[in-house]
Amino acid sequence: MAILVALVFLITYGGMAVARIAMNTESPVMVVPSTSMVPTLNVGDIVFVKGVDPNTITIRTIIIFRSPSGSIDIIHRVIGITKVGNRLYFETQGDHNPGPDPWVPGVPEENVKGVLVGKIPYIGYVTLALSGTVGYAVIAFLVLLMIVFEYYDSRKKPSRTTALAAIISKPVGAPWPVPFEGSCRQKSSLYRLPL
Repeated sequence: MAILVALVFLITYGGMAVARIAMNTESPVMVVPSTSMVPTLNVGDIVFVKGVDPNTITIRTIIIFRSPSGSIDIIHRVIGITKVGNRLYFETQGDHNPGPDPWVPGVPEENVKGVLVGKIPYIGYVTLALSGTVGYAVIAFLVLLMIVFEYYDSRKKPSRTTALAAIISKPVGAPWPVPFEGSCRQKSSLYRLPL
């Protein structure tokens, strides 16, 4: 069991580390949490992000960026590009929003995490549903349910080791031990093969 947990952990976090390197961004996979980009992107879509040189971003490109006024990631379309000194600023707007985002002169280039390169519709709903307090409660309940099920299930069945030992040690012609009582094997004539 510990090996399985370690393997899942390695695949999950190792896979994300490889994706971060391959996609050249700290956030290669994200979930769309709002309706600001409908109909292009819907709530629950998983999006794939690729880090690019900000000089290659053009108007109409969908970018993922850290909000200049907070600590949230936003995915919006570029509607304008301004250069102030040596820095680029991107004016952005959600496809479903009535006006542009409020940041003036725009989103600074260092806040850009990457551009949209692909999506999988609606798969991210599970992630959104399981985030926060309710999600933690659901996960804890499911883990508890699995433990209880395993406990009661293990009490019903004999272990494989016990059943195998009973089969191997059974003398020819002797009745089957209790775990196999009433089974179809008991009613048929069985032959013990020499080892």
